[in-house]
Amino acid sequence: MDESRALQRAGWAGAASIVLLVVAVALCYLVGVDDPGMSDAAILERLNDDARQAAAGIGLPVLAAGVALLLWFATGLRRVLDRLSGGDPRAHAIVPAAALFSGLMITSVSLDVASAFAAWSDEFTADPDTVRALGMAGQVLALTGLIGGGVLVAVTTRIAQQARALPTWAVWVSYAVAVLCLSGFWSGGMASVAFALWLIGAIIGVLRAARRTPPAPAVPKQGAQAPEVVRAPPTATSD
Repeated sequence: MDESRALQRAGWAGAASIVLLVVAVALCYLVGVDDPGMSDAAILERLNDDARQAAAGIGLPVLAAGVALLLWFATGLRRVLDRLSGGDPRAHAIVPAAALFSGLMITSVSLDVASAFAAWSDEFTADPDTVRALGMAGQVLALTGLIGGGVLVAVTTRIAQQARALPTWAVWVSYAVAVLCLSGFWSGGMASVAFALWLIGAIIGVLRAARRTPPAPAVPKQGAQAPEVVRAPPTATSD
């Protein structure tokens, strides 16, 4: 596969990952508890609702698919940064940072919906306080995962700044997003929204890089005859 097509597929994988992650979080939120002030009756109602439990059961596989596509996009972004920087070692932090964000996101959502899955069993008696604790633990892990997002934003922005690939305003906005991600415990949902918007911009950048990348030259198939070279007849030389 040539470079242009690989980057294009990575860019579209990133676009699909955002859609899947948003859908997955919305489905799992139906049974999750991220507000410790929620009443006991409301918590038990969420856990024992069959429709909500089924939605959360669909949400986890969708989340896994979104995370896989996000990592695919991260590999494409790293290739673009490698080309911009001429092989800057900092570009190799892109995929681990995306993996940190993705891994903690899956863990946080799993903790949040664990009580709802356990409620499928008749032998399980839900304790609202335990559900609150698991929900808050999931929220803390999700905010910790934004550190990976902050590293992703900061490394990408620094390399793009050195290569003069971004306008000044975009550079400073990106640095502000990185700071929000690194301070996710205080910025809350604002950091998640800012990171999602930045990710959309990064996807557009990868797709544009794919469009500017020339296609690889055609390679003749193995066993194919090489084109004949027409040689000029020798000319007689005079003494």
